[in-house]
Amino acid sequence: MSMRNRDPTGGECIIRTTLPSDAPEISRVIIHALRETNSRDYTPEIIARVERSFAPEAIRDFLTRRTMFTAEIAGQIMGTASLDQNVVRTVFVAPDAQGRGIGRRLMAAVIRKAQARHVAVLSVPSTVTAEPFYARLGFKAVRDSWHGDERTIIMQLRFAK
Repeated sequence: MSMRNRDPTGGECIIRTTLPSDAPEISRVIIHALRETNSRDYTPEIIARVERSFAPEAIRDFLTRRTMFTAEIAGQIMGTASLDQNVVRTVFVAPDAQGRGIGRRLMAAVIRKAQARHVAVLSVPSTVTAEPFYARLGFKAVRDSWHGDERTIIMQLRFAK
């Protein structure tokens, strides 16, 4: 699956299914985003702990259990998002590409896939950092979840019947 949209900077943004060979670059994008973007809301200890969950081997493992999408501009991976049954996972955009609609395009692919699978309620365990992004897409905060000192906001999007 591949969808093409024009990036505001003029490059063509392609949203496609993730390949196992994408794992090292996706890992790099995620870790860069954690360090640059999420570090505004989380301690260095939390960032370091979370980073360990996104090594290339972990990304390849996710591919066996999730539907993953990759955003690419001019052959360069700029972001990723995935659907794990009825849960959105691993939504990250490279810091230098944030604010250009890439995350929104990735989420549109995830939402379309969830609707095609007849998911009634789509959930996302959102970071504090990403909560406003998901809220703009129509997700509503339903509760907080804590892993030690790491706060996650559980958000949901209900589809009309």
